Parts: sequence; C-alpha cells; structure tokens
Amino acid sequence: MPAAQGAAVAALDAAVHAWDIAVATGRRLPLADALAEGLEGVGAFLIPFVRDSFGKFSAAVPVADDAGPAAKLLALSGRDPRWAPAAG
Repeated sequence: MPAAQGAAVAALDAAVHAWDIAVATGRRLPLADALAEGLEGVGAFLIPFVRDSFGKFSAAVPVADDAGPAAKLLALSGRDPRWAPAAG
C-alpha cells in the first residue's frame, strides 16, 4: 500500500474513533467537515470493502441529502451523527 493511502486509512480510523470517544463521554468534539471531506475518498472505498469483507462496520445510516461531509462520513460508517448518550 502506498504511504499516502496508508496515512489516509489511519487518519480515517483515528477521526471516526475520536468522534466515538468524544460523543460517548459527552464531549463536544465534532468531526470537522473539512477533515471529513479530505477522508471522503478513502472512506467511500474502505468502509464498504471492510463492511462487506469482514463485517466490521454496521449498515450505513440514512442522512438527509443536504447533510454535511462529516455527517455523511459518519453515517457511511454505520454511526448516527445525531447520536448522544442518554441524559441522566
């Protein structure tokens, strides 16, 4: 794998899991649209490939057509971009 592709895969993994940790712990650390836009290409290829080959992502979550790049990337990875932990 070329270094640039490997770096993009690692960045995708880090960005999505940072969002997971942030929202699970009630922190406001959104995935920036600019970063998500930069990861769109690798995400569009890698997420469906890993989901179909290894079952490591949930099914894509539907989002509005006008959703931003971050919401679309999270939704593609099976995450609901509107998710928040239960209050209480």
